[in-house]
Amino acid sequence: MPKRLPIHNIGSKGLNTDISPWDLPLDYVTFGFNFRVKNGSMLTSGGHADWSVSPLSFNPGLIMHISTPSGDYWLIPGRSAVSVFDGATWNDVSSTEGYAGIGIDDELLWSGCMLGQIPVINNPQANPEYWSPQSPGQIMQALPWDATTDWATRNISAKVIRSHKNFLFALNLQDGAVAQPDSYRWSTAADINGLPYTWDEADESGLAGIASLGGDGGQIIDGLSLRDSFVIYSENSIDILDFTGDAFIWRRRELSNSIGLLSKDCIVEVKGVHYFMSDGDILKNDGTTISSIIHGRVQEQFNARFNAEIYDRSYALRNTVAKEIWFCVPEDGAVYPNVAYVYNWVEDTWAIRDLPDDNSFSAYGPQTAPQQSWDNWEGTWDSQTRPWGNKSTTPLDDTVVGVSWNSSIRYLDPTEKRDSGPLQTRIERTDLPVGDFESVNTLVRVYPHMKGNTPVRIQFGSQHLAGGPVTWKPAQTFTPGTDRKLDFRTTGSLHAWRIESIDEVGNWGFSGMDLEYEDSGAR
Repeated sequence: MPKRLPIHNIGSKGLNTDISPWDLPLDYVTFGFNFRVKNGSMLTSGGHADWSVSPLSFNPGLIMHISTPSGDYWLIPGRSAVSVFDGATWNDVSSTEGYAGIGIDDELLWSGCMLGQIPVINNPQANPEYWSPQSPGQIMQALPWDATTDWATRNISAKVIRSHKNFLFALNLQDGAVAQPDSYRWSTAADINGLPYTWDEADESGLAGIASLGGDGGQIIDGLSLRDSFVIYSENSIDILDFTGDAFIWRRRELSNSIGLLSKDCIVEVKGVHYFMSDGDILKNDGTTISSIIHGRVQEQFNARFNAEIYDRSYALRNTVAKEIWFCVPEDGAVYPNVAYVYNWVEDTWAIRDLPDDNSFSAYGPQTAPQQSWDNWEGTWDSQTRPWGNKSTTPLDDTVVGVSWNSSIRYLDPTEKRDSGPLQTRIERTDLPVGDFESVNTLVRVYPHMKGNTPVRIQFGSQHLAGGPVTWKPAQTFTPGTDRKLDFRTTGSLHAWRIESIDEVGNWGFSGMDLEYEDSGAR
């Protein structure tokens, strides 16, 4: 009589490539790509859906979602222009000064932030600008230095400009010919939905100032608000600024003198915690302690294929509706980040998905998609994010949107229609112990716990020793909702399974299986 081994809630642990697979519990996956974890299941995730192509070729390097009372916009700075896309129409909103100083690949140096309702963008090869009022007919304007001067006239630039409360911070400065990589400036406080009236530290009517971190932390890379504080990330240090309002304006405290930030745009805030990429690690910072979220999980794979030559093109984003943080990095010979290591902060799990090779940057915001009929609907119930019967746009419609170097914009997390072709999803487990390591077992049958609208390919195999090669049996097709089980025979002391998409664009979800096996003695 065959014995039965249940493996349930397989998505509760997600992917682990660091720990030896024979030492992992049964519900871990040891290899996979183009999937996400949700409610104990592993779901297909990947590909892209085309949205629009700009009539202007301008080599985008950044994309920002701008929400206004009159509608939503995507602000997209590039090498030769700044464009605005409203979901249907592109408009060139480039400033009159233009962007002649931005050379090849310098479009990737753009950074942006929101000061209240006003978008502010900055490129060290150009001048900081703002967009107000937010209208397709409004062009970008030079960010004032004070009442009579702009940054170009003052001959000062910064690598990054970020907002915190009513202030703007300029990080990693250049004053004329003098580089000040560990220095930062802050503006005076701006009025509500206004701009600061001065950056001049000599103007005693305001709160503007300049300071230097000093020490051996290296150059400043980026900064981001953390609750009431502003955190400055350098190459090898992390410093926290707290507003005092006294003569010094800000009190600085050092959080770390050995940990730094990989590159700009590599920090994401979730519920009062920063998640960020560092040198060979992904960490979280709650303002008091710093700890790794990737160590012992997928850190070895993260480092093994990372293209260190273009590390500074990496970025991170928050996919709020999916409760995910995407850490997007270039792997192997990619020119732009082509892989996202996806951390689900609710499930505390990892997944990996592909990104388009030409995708220069991504952001999170609303989508505009046509209504779907039952006949052409794709996806599983679990993959849907909108309420039943909903027709209006809500925050649940938001998704990840990417922009490519050839001036196109696309959805990077489609749940319905994909234009990128068949979705290649695979999840795999090797070195699976059924009994103890001395036992030899023969797997004879599997009852997959699956749902979806497309057939999948399922394959089993066995190993004679831990870490040994897998002898795979022929793959079989399984159709969720139609098939109940698969019969096969494979014998070994350890076993392996693999589930992968066939050449279809549909979706499927997998939460576990029941394995039937027979004891075959001891080895």
